[in-house]
Amino acid sequence: PDRFFDVGIAEQHAVTAAAGMAMGGMRPVVALYSTFLNRAWDQVVYDVALHRLPVIFCLDRAGITGDDGPSHHGIYDMALLSKVPGMRVLAPSSTQEVAQMLKDALGLANEGPVVIRYPKGVARSVDSADIGSGLAARKLLTDPTNQVCILAIGKMVGASLDAAALLAAKEIQATVWDVRSCAPLDQVMIENAAAHRVVVTVEDGIREGGIGMTIEDLVSHSPTTQTKVVEVLGVPKQFIPQAKPDAILSRLGLHAEGIASTVQKLVNT
Repeated sequence: PDRFFDVGIAEQHAVTAAAGMAMGGMRPVVALYSTFLNRAWDQVVYDVALHRLPVIFCLDRAGITGDDGPSHHGIYDMALLSKVPGMRVLAPSSTQEVAQMLKDALGLANEGPVVIRYPKGVARSVDSADIGSGLAARKLLTDPTNQVCILAIGKMVGASLDAAALLAAKEIQATVWDVRSCAPLDQVMIENAAAHRVVVTVEDGIREGGIGMTIEDLVSHSPTTQTKVVEVLGVPKQFIPQAKPDAILSRLGLHAEGIASTVQKLVNT
């Protein structure tokens, strides 16, 4: 209890206090809702990142939260934080990955701040062989024909694996990557994606300026790219009204059926 500080509704203070602790030799962890880190943007950039301080941000309610209403969707964190110099942005796809990323972040923080963003709700559970490490992405499925590659972030990994199963039933194979590190992106993953004819990125964050668009740029400019089309799936630039998370994701095409449908249309184009 003497190592925990509840600052109330004072996100700016939480971040600057953490910066002071880090300057004093500590390794602080700042736990906030994703949407409310927006209030502390100035402090994140100029009090923490500018000085490359070892602060770890754990962002709960990342992505579509649903029942909490339009103010609580955490859809801006990846697009914003991935643009901050030196910031590492991690997105776990399972309960076990959260623990692994927190462990890794304690070491990664030697070089500056780290963000771990995770959604509200029940997470996937995997065994110890299905956990990554550090800043490396993980390839979960392989399409030996290099026709389709799906790059999924965080919660969208489960939906993408389900989409791959739907596609397999229609004799369409797909490589599926768990991106894990949104910033920096794994160059091995980018080069593998660039070897595929169709690439689809899937994230539960804002589409414009998001991680998918960064992937699209890197894949398109790879000197060895074989990619004909990159489709970026994400949350549109609009306020999302209250509803069940699954209903919202379904409406946005960010569910297994929507992802599979997108891939099928691209393959048949």
